Amino acid sequence: MKSLKFKNLELASPLMLSPMAGFTNLPFRAAVRSLGGLSIATTDLVNARSILELNYKAIRMISAAANDRPLGVQLFGANRGELRDAARFLEDLGIDLIDINMGCPSDKVNACGAGAALMQDEELTEELIAAIVNAVSIPVTVKMRLGWDEDSINAHLIAPRLEQMGVAAVAVHGRTRMQGYTGKVNLPAIREVVKSVKRIPVIGNGDVSTHLDAARMINEVGCSGVMVGRAALWNPFFFSQTLRYLQTGEEPREITLRQMMLFMHYHFAMMLHFYGEEDACRMFRTVIPGYSEHFSHKARWRVEMQHLETVDEYLEIVARLADAALDDECLRPRLEVGYLRELLGANGEV
Repeated sequence: MKSLKFKNLELASPLMLSPMAGFTNLPFRAAVRSLGGLSIATTDLVNARSILELNYKAIRMISAAANDRPLGVQLFGANRGELRDAARFLEDLGIDLIDINMGCPSDKVNACGAGAALMQDEELTEELIAAIVNAVSIPVTVKMRLGWDEDSINAHLIAPRLEQMGVAAVAVHGRTRMQGYTGKVNLPAIREVVKSVKRIPVIGNGDVSTHLDAARMINEVGCSGVMVGRAALWNPFFFSQTLRYLQTGEEPREITLRQMMLFMHYHFAMMLHFYGEEDACRMFRTVIPGYSEHFSHKARWRVEMQHLETVDEYLEIVARLADAALDDECLRPRLEVGYLRELLGANGEV
C-alpha cells in the first residue's frame, strides 16, 4: 500500500471520514479515531462567514482536540474574501487542512452559489480556490460531485485546473448534484478524474459500505484513498477493519454485540463531556438508528431514544432494552470517558 500525502501532510492511512452535517462533531471523530485506521477526519461543513463572525455554533463545530488530529475543516461559501480570511483564521488556530465544499446537494447551500453550485461556474470556482490556496501554507483540498447533472459531468475537467492552482487533493463523490444520494455511484466517472490529474491524490467517495468496496475504489478505480461517511455511522469499527484488510488481506472479524454496546456508551460519554447533558441527549437522538441496527428490538430503541432528555433516561432505556446476557459494564455502564476507553482496549478489541 502506497504512502499518502496531502502536500506536506503525511497520512498514516488511506481511509478518511467524510463530513456529515450533524454527525462528524468532535466527540464522534475522536471516538472513532480511538479504534484506529482513520487518517484525516473533517468537520461538518461550516459557513466561512459564520467563522469570521465568531458565531457560537460555528466555533463549536471547528473545535479540535489533541486526540482528533490531523483535522480538516470543511468550508462553504461563494465569497472570495470570506473564504480566504476564514482559511487564514483556521490556519492560525492550528487546523491541519482546509477542505472546500463543492459537493453539497442541499438547496439551501446551493441557493447562495456554494456547494455543488460551484461546479456550474468554473470561472468563479477557480477564482475562489486560487485565493484560498495563495492565502495559506497548509494543504487545501476540494470535495466535489461529478457534476451538476448527467448532461454536465465536468469533475474530470475541473480537477486538473485545481491541481495547477496548488490544491493538494480532490475527493470525488461519484454522483451528480441532481442525484443527491439516490442511484448508484458512477465508478468509471471517478476513474476519469483519477486519469485527469498528474500528481495529486484523488479520493473516492460514495457507496463504500464494506472493506471490499474500499479495496475496489483503490485497486480497480485507481483512487489513492477512500472517504467514508454513512458506513461509519452504522459501523464505527469500519476504519480499523478495512485498514487491516488493505494491509494484510485479513477478512474483518464480526463485531460483537458487547463491542458495539460499549462503543455506544463511549460515544455518549464523549458527547456528555463536550456538550453537557441537555445538548448531548438531544443530539444523540439522531445517531441511535446506527447503533440500533445491531440490537434486538431496534424499532423500540429508536422510539424510546427519540425524546431522550437526561442521562438517567439513557441508563434506564439501556437496562430495559439491552440483551440481558450482556455483562454489567454494558447493562449498567459507568459513563466515564477514560473508563470506557480502557474497556474498549486497543483498536476496540475487547
